[in-house]
Amino acid sequence: MSDLDALARDCSRALSGWGRSTLQEEAAALADEAARGGELDRYGEGGVVEEVEQALCALLGLEAAVLFPTGTQAQQVALRHWCTRSPRVALHRTAHPLLHEDDALTVVQGLLPVDVGERLSLGAVRAAHDRAPLGAVLLELPHRETGGDLLPFDEVAALSAWCRAEGVALHLDGARLLECGPAYAPRTVAEVAALADSVYLSLYKGLGAPGGAALLGPAPLADDARLWRHRLGGTMVRLWPVALGARRGLREALPRVPVWHAHAVALAAALEAAGVELVRRPTVPLLRVVLPAAPDEAAQAVAAVARERGVWPGRPFAGPRPGTSLVEVTVQERSLEVPPEEGAAVLADVVARLA
Repeated sequence: MSDLDALARDCSRALSGWGRSTLQEEAAALADEAARGGELDRYGEGGVVEEVEQALCALLGLEAAVLFPTGTQAQQVALRHWCTRSPRVALHRTAHPLLHEDDALTVVQGLLPVDVGERLSLGAVRAAHDRAPLGAVLLELPHRETGGDLLPFDEVAALSAWCRAEGVALHLDGARLLECGPAYAPRTVAEVAALADSVYLSLYKGLGAPGGAALLGPAPLADDARLWRHRLGGTMVRLWPVALGARRGLREALPRVPVWHAHAVALAAALEAAGVELVRRPTVPLLRVVLPAAPDEAAQAVAAVARERGVWPGRPFAGPRPGTSLVEVTVQERSLEVPPEEGAAVLADVVARLA
């Protein structure tokens, strides 16, 4: 464990996350959820896994769902399913498959990612399709790496209509889709999901499960997904821990999203008032703060502030410009322990030490 990891663990409060827990506490939480009832699955079929799959279908108004051990695997399977006409997949420059999957779409699935720029838009997708036919479009809601950029509903609807007219599948990387509810209100996330051919949800980002993902869409996709989950080694003998955590999250965490969103908006306002630079104002419970130093130097300031204040600001990573770094704040239950004005003061203190 690095010094920063140890410091983050030892701070009594933090700007991001669910809250500190031990292995024993995590196991006890799953045991408490199991006491509410349910049955074991067998190789990802039946029991509490099927219960959660059905709950997600009801939530998003989609026909079928399949739980996966990882979102990376779920999205590969979805895109492979849709790309029968063409292996080309349009996606924005900072999409997860381009940055964080070691070229799996190409190496494992034989697909060809098509970079359509910093922000996915209908114009950019149409231009890519004009150069050579697309098989699918991957739309991330929100774009995490750009600080939570979220396409408005009307833009998603227009993209959906074009895709359907052209026979191009629209897949939603909805890892954080359930956290987009306040931004799309009065539209529901089900109305957003209805615009896509398939949707991936993370089960741990917004719901707090131990891990896992769900892929939702029509029944033929689900049938193919179960086959490819097995072929890719993702059909574990038991998926019930993931399902139990997701079931608890649907009941307890999902209703808290508006509270997290309001906290993020208030924190952003306090940061702007303190003169701290944000990548963008939050549309979801996520914001990225710019620090005026490279990550190594910024980490020293973060550590000093954390030791003095007992609040963990977050680990710095490479920023949008040379000589800058970023701290990402993901607002969840633990974040609420630090009032927005105090959180802004913590980060302003970091910035001041780097000035």
